[in-house]
Amino acid sequence: MSTRRRFLAGAAAVTASALAAPALAQNLVEWRMVTAWPKGLAGAGTGAQRLADRIGVLTQGQLTIKLYAAGELVPVDQNMTAVMSGDAEMSHDMSAYYLSKSPAFAFFSAIPFGLMAQEFNAWIYAGGGRGLWDELGERFGIRAYAAGNTGARLGGWFRKEINTVDDLKGLRFRIGGLAGQALAKLGVNQMLMPGSQILPKLQSGDLDAAEFMGPINDLSFGFQNAAKFCYWPGFQEPCAALQLQVNSAKLDALPTTHKVAIEVACTEENSRSLAEYNARSPIAIAQAVTEQGVMLKQFPDEVFKAFGTASGEVLSEMVDNGDDLTKRIAASYFAFRQATLLWTRIGDQGYTNMRLLDYNYPKGG
Repeated sequence: MSTRRRFLAGAAAVTASALAAPALAQNLVEWRMVTAWPKGLAGAGTGAQRLADRIGVLTQGQLTIKLYAAGELVPVDQNMTAVMSGDAEMSHDMSAYYLSKSPAFAFFSAIPFGLMAQEFNAWIYAGGGRGLWDELGERFGIRAYAAGNTGARLGGWFRKEINTVDDLKGLRFRIGGLAGQALAKLGVNQMLMPGSQILPKLQSGDLDAAEFMGPINDLSFGFQNAAKFCYWPGFQEPCAALQLQVNSAKLDALPTTHKVAIEVACTEENSRSLAEYNARSPIAIAQAVTEQGVMLKQFPDEVFKAFGTASGEVLSEMVDNGDDLTKRIAASYFAFRQATLLWTRIGDQGYTNMRLLDYNYPKGG
């Protein structure tokens, strides 16, 4: 090859390299994820960061996610609005926060006496829930994914014992959503506030009871320091599914590989989050009892039945007043709940009951 040809070939290679770098840089995308969680909140907050990081890894750094803690970019109650408008591309929170936009969102988070975590996942992934969720999201220009789960909740932290339904009357209870509406039918005053404000209100006596997100989060806020009666089980949210909402138009503009990466990361975080809560919750509640003087109490049958009756009334009213899509989502959810009752009773519940029998079995270190 002549000197001139070698020079031209080299120049072409350099030019191609120089052009490739900007072209590659143009493919880099940074999205904003707003959340409903204080920075570093165990479980939900750390899970949101883990999800953001995982999307970056799966896309080989082509799609990076900048996370904003609750209220850092927009007010928490404006998270979904921000995603709809494109002011943020993503939001990590709970669909039940958006009942004012559609009551149907409740079914994709948790409803009183509803599905447990493994049942909820079964409905979403294999029982028809996914398609209905997509249909609901289309109305608002979003697509949502199951992206975390707290598992079972506590019934709440109380400053006094609850022995009868009458003990609920006049109770100032920090409890959200449909459960709060159900308790209002029993004379409870539903109070709403973020987790960081609950302890001061319990300490001052402005609150009589509270529930938030389960043992690891409740204890991190210090509820046990002001309310020594911890009741179980939690009827209000048998599981609390967390979600990732994504702006549909911006999602559609992504390469297929990025879309798949988001879905895969959400599915992975849905499993990892539940595992974290299930691993840490028993340790947290045991420490509260043995080291901090918390008294664990089961709701009396009379009280729990009253919870169920009131919840049924609220859900029936919601569905009766809902549009066609709300009715179809509710019908699918309730049918799946009814169908799974037998298997849950003879499978998980049956085994759990037998496991409580007195027999010789290793107890660990």
